[in-house]
Amino acid sequence: MPKFTPQQLDELYHQTLAEFAASPEKWTSFLDTAARLYKYDFKSQVLIWSQRPDATACASLELWNEKMNCWVNRGAKGIALLDTENSYTRLKYV
Repeated sequence: MPKFTPQQLDELYHQTLAEFAASPEKWTSFLDTAARLYKYDFKSQVLIWSQRPDATACASLELWNEKMNCWVNRGAKGIALLDTENSYTRLKYV
């Protein structure tokens, strides 16, 4: 996956929503992914599906390594999400 800017991720989000409106099959595929990733908000679920429709579990690198004792392989590609917890928007990877 290429590196994204917050503006590119926002555009990807809107493009994916347009794809959902045009194709019931893509919407159904998204719902399958969203059911597995229910702890994420809708926008994050859409971004996860648009980058990796086959994703089954997503978590931060720290969570995988420290709490789940599952080590992420060097060179593994992350899924970019928008982090809006602070007053500014930045990217976070899962």
